[in-house]
Amino acid sequence: MSTPNNLTALDFDDIKASIKSYLRTRTEFSDYEFEGATLNYLIDILAYNTYYTSFNANMSMNEAFLPSSTVRDNVVNIAKLLNYVPKSILASTADLKLVVQTTQTSGSYPSTVTLAKGAVASGGNYIWNLTANTTAEVNATTGIAEFSNLLVKEGSIVNFNYIVNTFASQNYKVPSEDADIGTLAVKVKANESSTTSDLYNLVDTVTNLTATSRVYFLSEGEDMRYEIKFGDDSVGRALKDGEVIVLEYLVTSGPAANDVSKFNFIGQLSDNLGSEYSSSNTTLTINSNSTGGFNAETIESIKYNAPRYYSSQYRAVTAQDYSILTKKVYPNADAVVAYGGDSLTPPVYGKVYIAVKTQTGATLNDATKKSIAADLRKYAMASIDPVVIDPENLYIYTKVFVLYDTGCGSNTSTIKTDVQNAISQWATQTQINNFNSTFRSQSYEKAITLSNSCITDVSLQTTLLRYVTPVTNQTNTYTISTGSSLYNSAPSKVTLATDGSKEPILLSGKFRSADRPGVDQQFEDDGYGALRTFYNTGTRKVYTNTKAGTVNYDTGEIAFGPINIIGTGTNIATSGISITDSSSGTGIITDPALLPTGLSLPVQFIPANSSTIPASTPGTIINIVSPEVTINAVGTAPPPTIPLNSLTPTVFDQTPTLVSVTAVGTSSSSSTSTASTTTSTSNTSSSGY
Repeated sequence: MSTPNNLTALDFDDIKASIKSYLRTRTEFSDYEFEGATLNYLIDILAYNTYYTSFNANMSMNEAFLPSSTVRDNVVNIAKLLNYVPKSILASTADLKLVVQTTQTSGSYPSTVTLAKGAVASGGNYIWNLTANTTAEVNATTGIAEFSNLLVKEGSIVNFNYIVNTFASQNYKVPSEDADIGTLAVKVKANESSTTSDLYNLVDTVTNLTATSRVYFLSEGEDMRYEIKFGDDSVGRALKDGEVIVLEYLVTSGPAANDVSKFNFIGQLSDNLGSEYSSSNTTLTINSNSTGGFNAETIESIKYNAPRYYSSQYRAVTAQDYSILTKKVYPNADAVVAYGGDSLTPPVYGKVYIAVKTQTGATLNDATKKSIAADLRKYAMASIDPVVIDPENLYIYTKVFVLYDTGCGSNTSTIKTDVQNAISQWATQTQINNFNSTFRSQSYEKAITLSNSCITDVSLQTTLLRYVTPVTNQTNTYTISTGSSLYNSAPSKVTLATDGSKEPILLSGKFRSADRPGVDQQFEDDGYGALRTFYNTGTRKVYTNTKAGTVNYDTGEIAFGPINIIGTGTNIATSGISITDSSSGTGIITDPALLPTGLSLPVQFIPANSSTIPASTPGTIINIVSPEVTINAVGTAPPPTIPLNSLTPTVFDQTPTLVSVTAVGTSSSSSTSTASTTTSTSNTSSSGY
């Protein structure tokens, strides 16, 4: 008896054809015409049944493995085997400053003022909370109490209770899928009437746990609701019948509350003498806009992070360990790179530097950096100190010159649009704005050439851009580097005295100094390793300092200073200065408090090799500035590829517009709902939620 020979066919038509082929091998059906016959309908039923059975079997097997699984609950369950807990939704956090003017009682001010836990501010149609009472000391002379770094989180604080019933099977779940699990506090009371409770701590390993350890374990359950489990009197204390579990957490709107900049005080203040204070006694200012809100971890992210987190084994030894663990302790991190201080020049021993690129693109405030570093120290070796830093930004600015065939059918407007779209696609495909990236002009030009069939040739002018961030009214020397060698405008010239001047290959934006507060200066190189400052009077340069710093053409590093900068670009002082000579801009500072802050000075460089530009440090991110695109007919002579005497750093006084890069594999659903601002309490006594 013959048997079917195609056992791997999963398509309906293939299965049906296989059944027919098998039946034709039987003598009973050797001359049978299947089409239109009743037996054909029976074959359809058999084929359909086989098809669905095969499909379900195939899907079931796929769902058993992490790389091929597609259903979130299955992905989460596999990740549990690696002891990985997916990240929950994160509440947006703002850094505020609160100043309270207290009142005297019996001729003296109170010693302390306490801001109560709960709602303390409103802003952006959201409520902002403290997760614990905060106390500040009162100045005995002025009566002022200052909360300098008040970190408030968006959402509403919710309490939910479970009554333990050891005679029933209970599942203890956080009822809301919008709960920020990072704010979860678990307490256990002896009974419903008890006024005291024990705080239980979250653990993810059984190391050093005893039968009396008050701990709980956390995992994601069905419908993105987190489950809490307790010990068994062997590993951790087991709960007793009648005890009450108190869950306190923050329900949040996540990323919807990011970038709020205006807040109003609504908190509860009281001093140690019993007096209470309203908003009229307070001044609330903002240290930094709200940031850090993020959606729950996606399926793609869980599949990527779970095996890597498992590989770190709860310790930070290698740089990769620090990168993985940083994403665990700070879920808002989009990309992380870690490197030892011994790799720097000069080396710094005993430190590991962690550069964090956030999901929102914002830089981390000092409080968040300290918090991440403190969390990482739990995993670090005793002799290693983790230091969280901001990424360094290196900007690549290109002027694109395109020649096209006028008889091809495309006009200049269409070609320009195609070129810009191609550059965005190239940036996304290469993920150029990430750590450890390298700009390669060959692939960049190829993407432009292929964007439109009418393009015949492409040429580039490529320059590098870095920013100096001066501290207002401080004399400092500022060092920045491009990470690659710089162009030599005249290699045959050896010394200034014998060979004359060279064309500068770097130029800064405009700045003002303490000794010349009335004139815009710039600095450039002299071609021989020195920086010099100047100002323009008509078409003539007036040099004010020919030894204003140094430049290393081999490494691309410059050292500018010492100099006291008090303004950059259009951010200059209009008061607080006195000008003694209007032509040269000399003068003095009369009131330093009136000088501008937040200074940023662009410096533009011509690289020696524009075809391959690497990141300057492990923590450097390459950003592509939106290019200037010029479309000309074929036969037009393009400008020289080296833009000598045509640097334009002043156009970058403001942070430049960048080519947008779409993140790969980070899509997630966004919540637009606003969290409730009321506190709710629920009780359950049997099978749980």
